[in-house]
Amino acid sequence: MLNTKIHNVQIEQAVLAALMTVSESYTHVENLLAEDDFHATRHKLIFKAVADLDAKNSPYDAVLVNEWLASHGMIEQAGGEQYLIQVMQEAPSSFYNLVSYAEKLKDLTTCRKVEEEAHKVIQKAQNLTVSRGELVQEAQSLFAEISTEQASESLFHIHEAAANTFLEMHEKMTAAAAGKTMIKGIQTGIHDLDQKLGDIEPGCLTVIAARPAMGKTTMMQVIASNVAIFQQKPVLIMSGEMPKEQIAMRMCCAAGPADISKVRNAPHMLPQEEFTAYTRAVTMFANVPLQINDTSRPSIANIRESIRKVKHQYGSIGAVFIDYLQIMKTTKPFAREDLKIAYFTGELKAMAKEFDCVIVLLSQLNRELEKRPNKRPVLSDLRESGAIEQDADQIIFLYRDEIYHKDSKYRGIAEAILGKNRHGEPGTAYMHSQLKYCQFSNLDSQAIEQIHGLGGGV
Repeated sequence: MLNTKIHNVQIEQAVLAALMTVSESYTHVENLLAEDDFHATRHKLIFKAVADLDAKNSPYDAVLVNEWLASHGMIEQAGGEQYLIQVMQEAPSSFYNLVSYAEKLKDLTTCRKVEEEAHKVIQKAQNLTVSRGELVQEAQSLFAEISTEQASESLFHIHEAAANTFLEMHEKMTAAAAGKTMIKGIQTGIHDLDQKLGDIEPGCLTVIAARPAMGKTTMMQVIASNVAIFQQKPVLIMSGEMPKEQIAMRMCCAAGPADISKVRNAPHMLPQEEFTAYTRAVTMFANVPLQINDTSRPSIANIRESIRKVKHQYGSIGAVFIDYLQIMKTTKPFAREDLKIAYFTGELKAMAKEFDCVIVLLSQLNRELEKRPNKRPVLSDLRESGAIEQDADQIIFLYRDEIYHKDSKYRGIAEAILGKNRHGEPGTAYMHSQLKYCQFSNLDSQAIEQIHGLGGGV
């Protein structure tokens, strides 16, 4: 145990004085404080006495605490009767400050834990046989455990949670009456899809899955642009496959619009208006809260650290986009691929809740659908589908009929098939596909009605 200086004797005394002064005061801190939140041994014992007396439905003033300590042979360790008198006389004992003092003690406990874990990390770092990756992963794991120990703070009575939902409903109704919108989470920017999804709320894990050439990366960029540009919420793109310059080029082409093939291969052949539009897009992105990490094959640790940095920079984070699941890496050994996938999706779902953001995860589909006459994806087409289906809140399959049927009546149309929609019904949304401009865009209501008249893409 470290001989730490991270403690405050006066605050510890103030808490104990308040507890022993005001009857039933312990109920206000019983879910917040524990013995280990007191640094001084004598204070641990006094608090232990208070907690035990309360458990027996007994008062716990200074006299009864003294009797308890004496009967348990702890009076000398606790400083004797004189020390109890000193605490009661010298410590500020305002009951109204009790919870505030207790919160400060809790903060100091967390600081001591950080100090302790940091010491462990330093000792590991001095061991030259430990690899850099192992060191970083272990450090992140140690500190993550500290933040997850506050379980009691996450307990809420059902009525409180229900009341919060009513207030949220009222706020939305008021905003709607005033002609305003209240978007709590994120939206894709594709109106037909947003109508079916609603807001994708913070804490959600959304999966976008498709076979190659369907436009997974384009869809990711469409949503990322909508969140960062129009909703002005900070965005992080983890691009494990595509360099940051390619991501930026594609997003500038979409914002222009400008033909991606000409921008990439023959910029001298760009029409003047597209060149101007591309230039304008480059300038516009200077003020957009969007960060890119193009680390090849990112790990959970890489993603977590990047989210922390973006949140620190902007104060919050709206959405994280990961391209894509199957190339993520881990040093953890797994006997089967499905167990590894389950680890990734479980960690990402937990991360979405931890950072109060939406995580959008791209995923490949297996080849089995290629053998079917109707090649529109279903949940079983997901690689290692069990874990993905379990952890994801929304699963969106992308499908373009013209990839398989050159004479398709749906040319230029992309389908966003909702294989899972935790907060709504499954269904299919339609959008205009312009991949030469790295775009999926909105169809008007008439065009959507015509598609439904053709059989709805089925």
